[in-house]
Amino acid sequence: MKMHLRSRLHAACWMALWILRGTSGFAQDDNTPRSAEVPNPMGIHTWFIILVIGAFLAWCISYSLQLQKEALKRRTSREGLLLLKKRGLDEIAKLESQREAGTISEQRYQRQFNNTKIRLAKVLKQIEQLRDAEL
Repeated sequence: MKMHLRSRLHAACWMALWILRGTSGFAQDDNTPRSAEVPNPMGIHTWFIILVIGAFLAWCISYSLQLQKEALKRRTSREGLLLLKKRGLDEIAKLESQREAGTISEQRYQRQFNNTKIRLAKVLKQIEQLRDAEL
C-alpha cells in the first residue's frame, strides 16, 4: 500500500515538473511589440515636494540655531545679567511677602530663598567679571 502511494506521489511530482517546464513555452516572445513606457506624471511633483520639505527643514534648523545663539548672547550680556538680577531680587521680595502673609511654609521659604540667593550670587559674580573685563 505504501508503495502505491509513493509511486503516485512520484508521478505527481514528475507531472508538476513537466507542467512548470512547459509554461515557459506560453511566455511572450521578446520580439513582439511592447507597450509604451509613459513617464510618471507625478515624478516632478514628488521631487518638488521633497525639495520644499527639505528647504523648510533647513530653515527650521537655521532658525533654531539663531534663537539659541541669541539666547546665549542675551544670557551672557550685561543687559541679560541685569535682568536676571532684577528677577532674583523680585523673587526674594515676593518670598518675603508670602512669608509675612503666612501663605508659604517656613521650610519651603528657606529652600526657595536659598536657591534664589545662590542664583543671584552667580549673576552678581558674572556682572562683576563683566565689569572687570570692560576696565
